[in-house]
Amino acid sequence: MASNRRLFYRHPMKLPITLRVSGMRAPVPATLVDLSGGGGMVLARSMLKNDIPVEFDLPRHGRPHLRLPGKIRKVTYAPGVRTFKYAVEFDTLDDDTRESLLRFISEEQRRTISVSRLGFEAANLRTAARGQEQRAHRRIEIDVPVRIWIVDSPTILEATAIDLSTGGMRIMIDQVLRQEWVVTLRFTLPVDMLLRRRSAKTETIEPFPEIKVSARALPGIKQWRGKYVQTLTWTNPDPLMTHEISRFVQAAHRAAR
Repeated sequence: MASNRRLFYRHPMKLPITLRVSGMRAPVPATLVDLSGGGGMVLARSMLKNDIPVEFDLPRHGRPHLRLPGKIRKVTYAPGVRTFKYAVEFDTLDDDTRESLLRFISEEQRRTISVSRLGFEAANLRTAARGQEQRAHRRIEIDVPVRIWIVDSPTILEATAIDLSTGGMRIMIDQVLRQEWVVTLRFTLPVDMLLRRRSAKTETIEPFPEIKVSARALPGIKQWRGKYVQTLTWTNPDPLMTHEISRFVQAAHRAAR
């Protein structure tokens, strides 16, 4: 079996199959975990004997199933997961069946490579998008009181915003905000903070209205000085509110120069 299978490329997979075993009426549920032109590796809960004839149907998209007969050549038991691993040798395949099997494996290999490439490109796009988002949502440090309403609850919480961007804010709070909650935040951005940062420089900055936005808590909680630090992201913010936050952030960056 080993020398036979080394002649062929072994393609990893995880495919549920039904194993028909010589001398057994009931089929055996199993999983095909790799496949080659010479055989395959099968996992099953049932205990089977070595050298016993078996067969299963290999499903092919858009084509009839390919029936693959063989014999169990090696048995390994994994007690931790209570599973038997069977090395099956396809020792009696005719030329047409083996050619169809090799074609199937080649197609699966190309499909896997294609999916991997798409996944790699998608990962690159996500990384680029995150970079653009980080550049678009520049954060500034602030110290601003925030009032928080939990939707469908009369509770009003007090928190302190410690940084801000057009995409969300980070707060310090006595109570953890759960991720499934939608909360409403109200806060006012201070013009005097910007003027202090500019020192002797002068700039006319129009006052900011009270900001009202809905938000959700993101995963990840830190503790600092007996309080919880959480990051919130806006949910469907009013464009006027986003504009005011952006105006404040831009002014803060100009003031820091």
